[in-house]
Amino acid sequence: MRFLPDDEQREFARTLDRMLGSAGTPGVVRSWASGDHGPGRALWARLAEAGVFALAVPEEHEGLGLLPVELTVAFGVLGRHAVPGPVAETAAAGALLGRLGGDPARLWLPRIASGKAVASLCVLSPGGSPYALDADIADALFVVDHDTVRLAESHGPVQPSADPARRLARPLGGTVLARGPQ
Repeated sequence: MRFLPDDEQREFARTLDRMLGSAGTPGVVRSWASGDHGPGRALWARLAEAGVFALAVPEEHEGLGLLPVELTVAFGVLGRHAVPGPVAETAAAGALLGRLGGDPARLWLPRIASGKAVASLCVLSPGGSPYALDADIADALFVVDHDTVRLAESHGPVQPSADPARRLARPLGGTVLARGPQ
């Protein structure tokens, strides 16, 4: 099987590429790494206006529906431009909450789709890591631990990683949002 984006998907990629090309992304990354998140949050808002975060949010929660091909196209461009912050984690949290439904979805998904909420995600179970990316700037930190999903109440000390623009922290405590079959 060959993956070939259609005309609309290619135009979406070109639009994001032009936007990020003119956004001074290298300076945004340097600011993010130094702890100044203002330029990164401004870029985040522009990505939200372009619909990037809405691609992982169901329509009933003000998203565009889960569109995996468009997400792939968008994240290819975001990766080429080295956009800082937990963008993939936010999209993953949107998809996860969309599957969970209920009050957490009603509360967080419209905010994720609009770019008003930054989410980080920590997957502890098989092959995961005990750390969450940029937990210190996230509005919500979701933790997946085997069959349980919880919203962390806080995070531990921020630790540097090999990439200065990617800081890590362990989630602490939290409220259980969903539990799988026992």
